[in-house]
Amino acid sequence: MNQKPIHLDLNENHLLADEYYERLLTLDLELADYPSEYSEDICERLGKYYGLKSDQFLVANGSDMVLDTIFKTLVPSDGVVGYFEPSYRYYTFLANRNERKVLEIPLESDFTLPATTSYIEDIDVLVICSPNNPTSLAMDKKHIESLLDKEVMVVVDEAYAEYSSENCLTLLSRYDNLIITRTFSKAWGLAGIRVGYAISKARNIMLLREDMMSYNVNVLSQAVAVSAIDNQGFVEEALERTIIEREYLTEELRYLDFNVLPSEANFLFCRPSHDIGSLELYERLAEEGILIKAFEEERLKDHVRITVGTREENEELLDCLEDIV
Repeated sequence: MNQKPIHLDLNENHLLADEYYERLLTLDLELADYPSEYSEDICERLGKYYGLKSDQFLVANGSDMVLDTIFKTLVPSDGVVGYFEPSYRYYTFLANRNERKVLEIPLESDFTLPATTSYIEDIDVLVICSPNNPTSLAMDKKHIESLLDKEVMVVVDEAYAEYSSENCLTLLSRYDNLIITRTFSKAWGLAGIRVGYAISKARNIMLLREDMMSYNVNVLSQAVAVSAIDNQGFVEEALERTIIEREYLTEELRYLDFNVLPSEANFLFCRPSHDIGSLELYERLAEEGILIKAFEEERLKDHVRITVGTREENEELLDCLEDIV
């Protein structure tokens, strides 16, 4: 058994070069001073990175805080947050903590968006996770456009968008009712600094900012995020490596008779086609020091989610799986 567990359960980025982190840690900080109120330096850098204006960004202490602010600000006290399931379960917690109701809308049997849109009349904000966690699928962009055309406020959670061939950035100029949320925790490899952000029309950002705590991102986190954008070449290189490893791991798992969905994220959602159940598979791998994600929900209980690791981590996983299945 490995002395230190291999974490393939948290969707972290293990493929960034050591030099990237070394550069981020050589910062000149004024720790005696308060941070900028709304992380203006990050907004400025993000604006240049995306080719947008800095007032189109809301930065917060993690994208969960961004979502929390959206629910608190844009959903009335007796209103409803709708989201498709299975998806990121924390949406329910964030809505409930703001005393907002939740409507869970089932995805189709193939985990794509449902054909019906009758739910629109019952919700105030619709959240779409794309690529979706845990299914790894990117949601159809034209379908998202059709939902935006119905004038409901749509929040597209793009925590894994850097790994995908599709995103909703090009829709921002056309729709006033679109908010995109992103994070530094995944592709940027900075889960420890807790920085997330929203992208939208400036008037939406202004409305959200008025309802969010100021100074909510500390000096260190702001400086590291800015430095990360300045060192984006390392991230782009890691993205290319992740996609190569994703294809490799997908092919090898299918060779081992796993049913693997076509991933647009840094993880795979799959079902073993063997007598072994997903929970037993999780336990057997954990005994070998390899952690993956298993599920208790009825619809997901036959599946596991596996983060794409380094080639060494992926090969160690595959060696263990060959012995197990």
